[in-house]
Amino acid sequence: MISPEKAIEIVKDYLDRNKIDYIRISEKVNTEKTRIPYGTMKGKEIAIHTVAYYYGDTPIFITLNAEDGALLFGASSSGFLDLT
Repeated sequence: MISPEKAIEIVKDYLDRNKIDYIRISEKVNTEKTRIPYGTMKGKEIAIHTVAYYYGDTPIFITLNAEDGALLFGASSSGFLDLT
């Protein structure tokens, strides 16, 4: 299982690599075991880390597989986001 700190590093790398603007990344990481609601692992129950980053006042949540750090999906007030 990757650490919450590693999850933050993976999200920062994803945002920088894709030139996504953000104001800040939350240092608080939510870790839980849950059924995945979206994407290629939809319906599977796994351990996840969720990291929030902010674009202005708007939070956007990135969910990662807590076992291997693979990016699963993003979520915002508009709905789910593909992380390709």
